[in-house]
Order: sequence, then structure tokens, then C-alpha cells
Amino acid sequence: MSLTLQSPQCFAIAIIVFGFFGFLQGWRTALVLMGFTLAAVLFLFIGGANGIATFIFVRLPETLHTLTSGLPGGGFFSSTMPPPSAQQVLISALITIGLALILGIIVGNRAFPGKPGSVPTKDHFLGVIPGLVTGYAVIGYASHIFAGTQSISLGITPPTTTNIGNYIVVIVVIALIALVLGLLTARFGK
Repeated sequence: MSLTLQSPQCFAIAIIVFGFFGFLQGWRTALVLMGFTLAAVLFLFIGGANGIATFIFVRLPETLHTLTSGLPGGGFFSSTMPPPSAQQVLISALITIGLALILGIIVGNRAFPGKPGSVPTKDHFLGVIPGLVTGYAVIGYASHIFAGTQSISLGITPPTTTNIGNYIVVIVVIALIALVLGLLTARFGK
């Protein structure tokens, strides 16, 4: 018996995981994480992954070769160097998203330090909202890059852009429920 994840299940798991992380962190830290993630996704959507892959896999080795041997191999930053492959662009995009998530968590925790349990309950419920937005951005970009490359098989069906667009209503409903719960906990106690 084979168990495969289809696109709705993959999307739901990602949204639940990011919403839960937002709940654990509180809204302030989750908001910082959301800012870093949305900036990285925007950077990657406008072609940043190709630029990063070109720097890491083409320009940096050429520069190191020139510095160590003294001879430019094919001309220093010449236009005849091959562009990065699709796998190199994919690796660069995944590393960039991962670094943005890690950096967002580190900066958020440094900006809003606190002892465990010191975050009010309303902040936890309000943290679900930026967590959902972060998850939506990450799964949206992941589906975009995995749809563009056929070289990697994950054993799951990543959500398509039409599937993601169909589930925006679910995210808004969950965000409204989290907002109401956050406001109720703020009103009736700690």
C-alpha cells in the first residue's frame, strides 16, 4: 500500500505547521519572520535565485581560480561562462528560503526576547496570522519552483497555483478565528 500526499494535503500540512510555529512564537516574532520570508520570496520571484546561483556556482569558482592560479580561465567575468543549471538555481532558491527563515527567527527572538511562558495568550493566538501568511508564501514559492523543474521527485504532489488560490478563503477564515480568539483572551483574562 502506497501513501502519497496530494496537493491539498501538502498545502494543509504546510499551513498547519507554519500556523503552529506562529502560535508558539507569538505575533511579534512571527511578524519579523514573516517580513524576512516575504522579502526573500519577493527577491526570488524577480529572479534572485538565478543571480545567487550565478554568483555561487559560476562567478565565485572563476574568481577563486583566477586568484589561486593567476590565470583567468576563459576571461575574468567573461560572457562565455556557462549559466548555472536548473538544479543549481533550485538549490540556491531553497538555501535562500531556508536562510531567510533562520535569520527571521534569530532576529525576531533577539528583537523580542522573553522567557518561556512570558508571552501573553493573546499574542500566541495573534501569532497564527503571520504564521499563516509565512506558510502561504513559502508553499506558494515552493510550488512555483517545483513546478518549474522536473529534475527532483519528492513523492508528493506540490500544490499548483490554482490550488493555492482556491484555499485563500480557508486561510482568511483561520486568520479571523485566530483574531477573535486573541481578542477574546485579551478581553477576558490572561
